[in-house]
Amino acid sequence: MQTIAEWRVALAVVAEPYAVPDHPRWFGDESGSVAIYWSGGEGAPPCALLRRGQGFVAVQWGPLAIVGCYVSPNRSLADYEAYLDEVANCIRECQPRPLIALGDFNAHTRAWGNSRDDPKGETVMVWAAGLDLRLMNQGSVSTCVRWQGESIVDLTWATPPAMQMLSGWRVAEEVVTLSDHRHIVFNVALRQPDSNPSRRDSSPPRRWCLKRLDQDKLEAAAIVASWPENAEEVQSDPEGEANWFRGTMAQICDLSMPRISRPKRKAAYWWSAEIARLRAICLRCRRQYTRARRRRRRAPPEEIARLYGAYRAATKALQIAITNARSRSWKELLEGLNKDPWGRPYRMVLGKLRPWSPPLTEILDPDLLERVISTLFPEDRSSPEGHLPSSWEWQEEMGVTVEELDRAISRLKVRNTAPGPDGIPGRALVLSLAALGNRLRQLFTSCLRCAKFPTAWKEARLVLLKKDGRAADSPSAYRPICLLDEIGKLFERIVATRLSGHLSRVGPDLADSQFGFRRERSTVDAIMRVRSLSEQTVSRGGVALAISLDIVNAFNSLPWDAIRRALAHHQVPPYLHGIIGDYLRDRYIVYMAKDGRKIRREIRRGVPQGSVLGPLLWNLAYDAVLRVDLPAGVNIVCYADDTLVIASGITFERTKELAELGVEVVVAKIHELGLEIAPHKTEALWFHKLPRGREPPNSCVRVGGSEVRVGRYMKYLGLHLDSRWGFEEHFERLVPRIERVAGAMHRLLPNLGGPTEEVRRLYAGVIRSVALYGAPVWAKRLAIRRCRTKIYSVQRRMAIRIVRGYRTISFEAATILARFPPLDILAEMDARVYDRIRALRQSGGSEPEEALESVKRQERQNALATWRTRLEERYEYKRVIGAILPVFDAWMQRRVGRLTYRLTQIITGHGCFGDYLCKIGREATANCFHCDGQDQDSASHTLAVCPAWERERTILVNRIGRDLSLPAVVSAMLSGDSAWRAVATFCESVMTQKEASERDRERADPARRRRRQGVRHGPPIENGVPLPETGPPGLQTLGAGASSV
Repeated sequence: MQTIAEWRVALAVVAEPYAVPDHPRWFGDESGSVAIYWSGGEGAPPCALLRRGQGFVAVQWGPLAIVGCYVSPNRSLADYEAYLDEVANCIRECQPRPLIALGDFNAHTRAWGNSRDDPKGETVMVWAAGLDLRLMNQGSVSTCVRWQGESIVDLTWATPPAMQMLSGWRVAEEVVTLSDHRHIVFNVALRQPDSNPSRRDSSPPRRWCLKRLDQDKLEAAAIVASWPENAEEVQSDPEGEANWFRGTMAQICDLSMPRISRPKRKAAYWWSAEIARLRAICLRCRRQYTRARRRRRRAPPEEIARLYGAYRAATKALQIAITNARSRSWKELLEGLNKDPWGRPYRMVLGKLRPWSPPLTEILDPDLLERVISTLFPEDRSSPEGHLPSSWEWQEEMGVTVEELDRAISRLKVRNTAPGPDGIPGRALVLSLAALGNRLRQLFTSCLRCAKFPTAWKEARLVLLKKDGRAADSPSAYRPICLLDEIGKLFERIVATRLSGHLSRVGPDLADSQFGFRRERSTVDAIMRVRSLSEQTVSRGGVALAISLDIVNAFNSLPWDAIRRALAHHQVPPYLHGIIGDYLRDRYIVYMAKDGRKIRREIRRGVPQGSVLGPLLWNLAYDAVLRVDLPAGVNIVCYADDTLVIASGITFERTKELAELGVEVVVAKIHELGLEIAPHKTEALWFHKLPRGREPPNSCVRVGGSEVRVGRYMKYLGLHLDSRWGFEEHFERLVPRIERVAGAMHRLLPNLGGPTEEVRRLYAGVIRSVALYGAPVWAKRLAIRRCRTKIYSVQRRMAIRIVRGYRTISFEAATILARFPPLDILAEMDARVYDRIRALRQSGGSEPEEALESVKRQERQNALATWRTRLEERYEYKRVIGAILPVFDAWMQRRVGRLTYRLTQIITGHGCFGDYLCKIGREATANCFHCDGQDQDSASHTLAVCPAWERERTILVNRIGRDLSLPAVVSAMLSGDSAWRAVATFCESVMTQKEASERDRERADPARRRRRQGVRHGPPIENGVPLPETGPPGLQTLGAGASSV
């Protein structure tokens, strides 16, 4: 990876990697024997998987198809020919794209410089000729150098169109690979050089480094900027005032923090001068060895063996240095988690940290980019204006109040979103408004008075995001995000608040069946509405059919005229109608194109994804669909654009007819709005109480002229529903997901070192939030053992990481030590909280915001009481449970002490104790090695009896008393910090000596020693990207651009 960083390699084909990371930048074959790594560097086009098989993987990289290959030398000739046939089929599927096929073919022939021919080499020649592939290898430098000899087995093939794009092929002899294979590098010209450099007339969007913000300088600059305030100018020219704010904020940011420039890093984070020196030594030793081999007649075998030994020693030293450097760097990152739990390591292991790469708009082919943007932002050929508000008279009470602005600012304080075209961070704006707030309030009032939404706030910076699993040349593979200025979004929030207030107080309000983007409504409410409708029908002996409709590119395709009609229908006040009307005029997106030009494109329909007002405008326009007259027995439930039609009937046939009739009405109204349905993404599901399989087999419903099959499951708002609300499928899919999250976090939580217990509990909260999504809907299903067993398994592993314990600790002991109640109890708690809050809202009693914390506290106490009762009834006899139950409440609420690796060993008895080591087969006897050997060595023996630790025990007794039973020790620990530290100090001292003694016994008895089976927690991660642990045996790298990258 250091070589890739130094050379700025855009794409690399890796043969025989130690592991293929589960990461979007890595594309592996089915067997893990070859992989393609995409670096995403500047000028590198996006990469997408085309096909994978046994020993080969194909990706699309810009206009090129790249096929990485590896075939084992142990394959028979017949198997080898079958393998080449599979690769040939893959190549034919990739054509007519220009194509490069490369990798380790393990075939020999004089045609590419080997000293001998073999049948596999002749087979490859015939195979390549049949596909019109041309060999790009140049020269006679060996690509594989072993003690037994040298050969050329790493081959690069290209089709004639690709040959014109490839140059500079060579074997990189000067690079140390830490393997027998050498790197191969060449350049690929994916674009023509820009013959007119003056076209690159636009710099990238400006950004500031918020981490280096000097708050005192910012506040001082804001105070200075607020002095020359001209109220009349602010009120008369909102456009000019908005531009003044943008320029002034840019100056304030320049004075208080540096700007961010594009990174130019050329080294891995663990690279050092010492490693560079060792690499140079290794390279020198390899050259001496290879030169001596070429002069075999003049160099005696003893000299060659000596040089080879020196080379292997240098290689070993380099490998050890790299391993140690990576380990040190990772430990330093982990230590930083105590200051920033959500920092770089957390984002790295969860895949949220990506190395810098240019925006997709700068690397996509111009024709493809045009197709993508034209599809995502369709043109509107309808009349540009209509349903304009009548004339109105401004009144002073319409102005923006201080309270309104403060509420909008308070929402901005808790958000951390990417800035818009002005690049101004939200935090910098919030701090500046302490001095500039009054002037901004006057500007907002002026905008309302003049019905003018400033142009600068209507310009959005376009960011394209690549969707996984989609063809890179398809517009549907990209999702747009529109980044707007934070100042403009503050104003949008004020307008949206006023508009929502009008709808709720005056109306007509939005339909009750709309749950998206509405205060005090959630996805759980929408799912519960569907469940209520279906269960009402099923309880009466009927059946229900749910059909979930998918709208194509919904938010970007909504015609503005539909919004204007909705404003008129809902009798929106004229001044709000006017400002929203101007909001929907002269909107633009801006982005940097491949040739460096800044493109400004007008948008004529849709609501900006990333805006504050946009979701509410969507609800207003789409409300016409929810108000349509439906046949009796048909209902509609909607969350934003996720529209579900549910029909109820006595028989399957009648219900299907009702559902199709209702869908026909809804789809017609959707088309009337100017939107389209995607039948291939539509799902349908029966709800009934009949035995499984009694529903009509292979039943289909008609949706928009297409037939949609009714499935056994349906994914709706993040949950997988089934006909009986049993959620078996949901749990089957949920467990692997939380296992992936928990497995990633395990790398952050080593037993020795790493973050503190408080940070570990924060990470447990992440697992909890993922696992308990939608819990009010399915909580009762966890009462079934098969549903909760697998979830318990994941929770146990996470709890063990919190307490730094051995992996053999039981679920009950781990969770009580970690203060992490079982997830089924937490799910029931969430369900009760949801029910109580909903009851409060429906009864019109206390405001949920005021009662929420009280309800949560009460239900958490109820959950802990339930947990305690369960432990007392089933597990009180167990050592750890019995010790903590007498002080259960104090343990759960403790604010003193932290569990350590060795303290947890004493509490649980799982550690360096004779009885435990004998139980797991690490010792032949359970007797204590530190006293007369007659007593069994257990945690209790170590803590209270063994005379070997009398000195340490005396210090402990003087602090906590003579009762050293585990319940008494736990109770004493909770009495204060000094008692906790005394126990922890005893455990650290004693257990460290016991561990050293165990290692000495192992070293003294080689026959007793067993190889430790370490747990691999995934490959190391570099710059946010997982990578193989050491250099791969074979690596071919490609450049990008008109010249070498």
